Amino acid sequence: MIQVTGRVIHTWYERPDLRVMLVIDGFTVMTAKEQLTARDGVVWFDEQAARTSGKATLGVYAETGVEYRDADGQVETFDSAYLVMESAGEVLRHCDGDERGRAADTELFLRARKLRNEYLASGRRETPTAVTPPPEPPEKVEPPGVREAGVPEEITIISQDDVRQVNFTSFVEKQKDEHGRLVDVRVSIWTGGVYVARGDMEMAADNLVIWTPEEAIRAAASPKPKGDETAKPDETKPTTEPPLPEPATGVPAAGGASRSLAAEAYFDGHVRISQGRRMIQCNQLFYDFRRDQALAMNAKIKTFSDVRNVPVYYYADEVRQLAQGLFVATDARMTTCEFAHPHYTVGGKQMTLTDLSPPPLEDEETGEPKPVQRRVRFTGKDVTFRVRNLPLSYWPTMAGDLEEAVTALRTLRIENRSNRGTGLVTQWHLMKLLGIDAEPPGFNMYLNADVWSERGPALGIESDYARKDFYGEFLTYFLRDSGKDSVGSQDIEPRDKNRGRILWRHRHYLPKNWELTLELSKITDANFMNEFYEREDETDKTQETLLYLKKQEQDQALTILMTERMNDWQNLTDYTPQIGYNRIGHSLWKDHLTYFQDSEFALARYRAPDQLPIRGSNTEVVADTIHEIDLPLKLGVLNLVPFVEGRASYFGETLMRTGDEDRYAARAGARAATRAWRVYDGVESDFWDLHRLRHVNIFDASAYATSNNVESQTLIPFDVAEAGTPVVQGVDEMTVLTLGWRQRFQTKRGPAGRRQNVDWLTADLEATFYANTDPPEIAPDGKRAFDHLNFMTDWRVTDSMVVWTDTNHNLDSGSLDAFTVGATVTHTPRLSYTVAHWYIPDADSAMALFGFDYQINEKWRLAVFQQYDFDRAENAQSNLTLTRRMHRWLVRFRIELDPGEDETFIGLEFQPLGVSEIQLGG
Repeated sequence: MIQVTGRVIHTWYERPDLRVMLVIDGFTVMTAKEQLTARDGVVWFDEQAARTSGKATLGVYAETGVEYRDADGQVETFDSAYLVMESAGEVLRHCDGDERGRAADTELFLRARKLRNEYLASGRRETPTAVTPPPEPPEKVEPPGVREAGVPEEITIISQDDVRQVNFTSFVEKQKDEHGRLVDVRVSIWTGGVYVARGDMEMAADNLVIWTPEEAIRAAASPKPKGDETAKPDETKPTTEPPLPEPATGVPAAGGASRSLAAEAYFDGHVRISQGRRMIQCNQLFYDFRRDQALAMNAKIKTFSDVRNVPVYYYADEVRQLAQGLFVATDARMTTCEFAHPHYTVGGKQMTLTDLSPPPLEDEETGEPKPVQRRVRFTGKDVTFRVRNLPLSYWPTMAGDLEEAVTALRTLRIENRSNRGTGLVTQWHLMKLLGIDAEPPGFNMYLNADVWSERGPALGIESDYARKDFYGEFLTYFLRDSGKDSVGSQDIEPRDKNRGRILWRHRHYLPKNWELTLELSKITDANFMNEFYEREDETDKTQETLLYLKKQEQDQALTILMTERMNDWQNLTDYTPQIGYNRIGHSLWKDHLTYFQDSEFALARYRAPDQLPIRGSNTEVVADTIHEIDLPLKLGVLNLVPFVEGRASYFGETLMRTGDEDRYAARAGARAATRAWRVYDGVESDFWDLHRLRHVNIFDASAYATSNNVESQTLIPFDVAEAGTPVVQGVDEMTVLTLGWRQRFQTKRGPAGRRQNVDWLTADLEATFYANTDPPEIAPDGKRAFDHLNFMTDWRVTDSMVVWTDTNHNLDSGSLDAFTVGATVTHTPRLSYTVAHWYIPDADSAMALFGFDYQINEKWRLAVFQQYDFDRAENAQSNLTLTRRMHRWLVRFRIELDPGEDETFIGLEFQPLGVSEIQLGG
């Protein structure tokens, strides 16, 4: 037997009989001999191979804090790994809540599939395959300083064309050198348009002036003294090579070239410098070849960002190159718009850039230079973001490390919302703003700085981190609120204008298989999360403060939980502490029996929300133990698992305050499943794109009955501890029978010779019956608490069209409980749309949904989502987004209406292409 556990499990079929399980947080895979633990992971399980061989074989990918213990007890650790685990028996899955659906587009699954494909291609199945850890960052290179003057360098001068007349003048004058001595310096002047070549750098200007010491010219032209072994000429060069000519040799002919020594040069008029994909344009340029120093006036620099895939333009009134790789610019601006007057710019009064990229190294095999990760240190003063020269944001000082395309600004948006007004929403790389060279490895830290017209300014810090032995997140957000909360259709004044939150979640992997989880959550009031973090409030785990320790060995775990409610408006239970012991799928009697145990002892205090007239409890003793034994049987084609469960509980106090209470409960039942299939080789239809057909029938059933001596409604409602063992009071007498018939119609689709199996039609029928006279207080597995029949279909009409239905029938009342039908169509690569309708009679709700995404042409794109309630004859939700692609800009017009939350958003957004951090809207 193999156990797969985790907090969240997504599961789906990648192909027929190949089940995929994607596990998030607390990933564990256990067999009778092996154990693997990690933060997250993905599992592939070939069910057909398991039925044929009688063994379950899992392909397992795990990442972040991976620890693998083999049958001999040897432990190996990895950053991430892929391996194969085998065992006889079933594969059981356990998660905190309901299992979720397909997640094949997540980054976790894509990483897992890549490593699995590499593993399968290698043919190895004995040992884990570890991922090579990322390379260490290059050593920090100290900023280059101003070097001493070197010797003049050789340059080549070429006339630009044969139309203009190039004039040449040369003379010698006395000048002081760097030591204050008077020396002879040759001044050479070209007018009429020349090119200058120096290595891989090309320069051009209307006029050129070169200064070269006469001493350097004579030294280059004079022969070397005899007997000086260190001054022997290069024998590999022709002996007839003429000596270097002096600059005064004359004017280069059109298309011809002359060579010269240059110590310093001045370029004037239409100056252009190109080197690789970088180009500089300016009015005037002075260049010191000996010191690698330069001064450019009214400069425009064009380069290309490989990361952003757009050209990038830099403008500056003055640019000084103080040394190789060290630049200081005055009134510098950056943009991706090449217009003479850019639509937007990011810049500052002064910007210092230092290139800290390591020197390129040659590949030993090819001799080609290896790619180098560019690293640039920047410091800016009075940094602003402008649109049409209108400043929209300001930061007095900004500094940091630019690796490739990372900037201090992460996101910038201007929005207008009905419950907040108009706001500027920004997020910044915190370390760069503080001038710190680099963030600690594995840490990301951001500053959220917002301001809303109806709410006021807000600040917060958002951070996430992940190292080998721990990971976590930290979040704060505070504001002095001057507005009102929108709760339903009412506007409510906050009880305190100082509002905000603090959240910290940390998971640490300790020695000897211990795992520590820490959580801290403090929120000022009950409406804050719904107002400012609505999605997190609806979908994330409970906000709580806790300490949770877990030690897991093979199929057993010991847990210690302590919680403290810090938000007086929450309905939670304090545990001081709760101690739990669990065994999941323990094999007994040579795999003939499977044993489960879930036990806890706790000092618990139920705390109702302070604003409600509900009395909580004192700190009471709560004890609970559950024991289950399964008997897996293989009866021909039938898999049968009878099981029995016993439960004993003790409560120090009851809801009616009548003293302590002992509760005893029992459950017995069985689960069964079988399958049958048939292949129709004669099915062939080009119209329906059917090429053979396989009909698979899966029949399953489960039945059990429970009995207890205390009704759950008489017990104090201790809540479910998210990190601890299950709730102990939720047991009621019930008898449940579930019957299922699941059908798969599978065919082959795709080009001839490369066709793959697909589920053409799935149809699942499930019926649930309760033998109770009254509905149970708590329905099992989140199902409806009445007799019902559920029928779901998923018909892949073509590769571009899917039709689905979901029908639920109430068998107690003989009426329809809910019905949904819909279709998704990818009509063309430019047009896709979805239509759906669902009907819930008891809620007087008949909803229709329609949405489409249409690429009108290369410039225009329209996306519409509409939801309408026919029973109430009112709009339920409307979204419209119209996108216009302009020159280096994306312009979006958005309308969002949510009558249920009484919220409206109407805005116009602008996003520069290649600068996804910046989104402007109103």
